[in-house]
Amino acid sequence: MRFFSTTPIEDIEAENHQTTALLQADGAFAFRVPVLGFRFEKALMEEHFNENYLESHTYPNGSFEGSIDDFTDALKDGESHNVLAKGVLTIHGVEQQREIASMVQWNGTGWDIESVFTVAPADHDINIPKVVRNKIAPTIEVTVQANLNPR
Repeated sequence: MRFFSTTPIEDIEAENHQTTALLQADGAFAFRVPVLGFRFEKALMEEHFNENYLESHTYPNGSFEGSIDDFTDALKDGESHNVLAKGVLTIHGVEQQREIASMVQWNGTGWDIESVFTVAPADHDINIPKVVRNKIAPTIEVTVQANLNPR
């Protein structure tokens, strides 16, 4: 998982390779992201992200739980399919109903999933102080790439 914020003053990017996910045969899914797993280029950005914005000590995880519309065995044809994931996105303890366009592809042993969507910090009660508000975009681009294999 990766997020990216761009403004004329500064770009901010972080990656997290600790995401866990589950996709059931009926299309139900759950993604959990440990907030402390995000890594930034600058240590100070990471510190501010965890202590001041996401308050990772109080809200240690973000999540997205729901189901994929029309998830059937017909999608196991090896082709890439555009789907709609509907569910509850929880960030900073704030739940928000979301519909997120995604791509799924059966790779023969599991599912490859990709999605790019935006999150507005204000929608999740994440306070950005005035002094740095012009350095953080009002919407953050989130990219998810996952390979989910049956266990």
